[in-house]
Amino acid sequence: MHKNSHTKRVYIHAAAALGPHGDIARADRRTLSADPAPLELNELVKKVVGAPLRQASHLVELAAIGSQLCLKRLPWPAPENTAVYLGTGLADVRKNDAVFRQVMPPASGMASPFDFINAANNMAAFYVAKLGNFIARNLTVTQVEFSFEWALRLAFEDLRAGQARQALVGGVDENSQPRRNHLRWIALRDDEIMGEGAGFLYISTEAAGARGELLGVFGAHNKTPVEALQAALSRWQCAHHEPFTLLPGFRLDANDLDHLTASFPEAQIERYLGHCGVFHTAAAFGVADRCAETGRDSGLSPLTLHINRNAFGQVMLIGLRCGQPKL
Repeated sequence: MHKNSHTKRVYIHAAAALGPHGDIARADRRTLSADPAPLELNELVKKVVGAPLRQASHLVELAAIGSQLCLKRLPWPAPENTAVYLGTGLADVRKNDAVFRQVMPPASGMASPFDFINAANNMAAFYVAKLGNFIARNLTVTQVEFSFEWALRLAFEDLRAGQARQALVGGVDENSQPRRNHLRWIALRDDEIMGEGAGFLYISTEAAGARGELLGVFGAHNKTPVEALQAALSRWQCAHHEPFTLLPGFRLDANDLDHLTASFPEAQIERYLGHCGVFHTAAAFGVADRCAETGRDSGLSPLTLHINRNAFGQVMLIGLRCGQPKL
């Protein structure tokens, strides 16, 4: 590890979040009341990417739009040695389902070449790098509910260790119809909406022109959400009773939120899931949306923390400060 890795800071230079209605800005967000209908993205791809992506899957389109939006918001062209870290809980659900339907009886046993190619778990990350003209490290990270958290943690530690100078980090997952089939891939309560979307951050060790700072990704085992949040605040040396925005992930229930609110009355709860629905990398949408909508010249905004728990009870937090960082 780089000898100065423990003091190296990581800054956020751009962010973008794509919702299940093709919404790319908070002004366009819709509060979901039911599972969103299947979305056609061809026109949005042409608008954002500049050309259609022939034979690309829906998941690839989500990743292409989200990543290109993020890169277009940079004040300078992203260098070709930008590393890519893409988290996805399920990868290409629709194409994998299509392949199995084509090869399993009573089908013919022959899969469409394009369906077969798009079913590869790293195809979305390949397109992200290709469209960005990147020739550097390219990782697809799949850790179920924590897929984005681990992708971001890997990128953060690699930048601090000097393994890369800048990285494009994202999370993307798609839904699939009908809902009862999709529940085989992700456990949803009856009152939870099946969502999809993408979120991307462009991070670098360069401070000039940054719109925020990534404090880190903190994992806690055998701790309640309240205990994990207390430990993370201490780890990141945040001032006692400092106001902050808390983004709760989809595995936190009403009791968890009640305990967090009672323990941290200074926290403002932002329920982003109402705009994107539930999917394994919804954290990427929530974090990127929060960072993207904070003006560069608005000064240092309150601390923002995303917290989630997985099906095994483990807790992970993402800490960042949006706005012009103090150097």
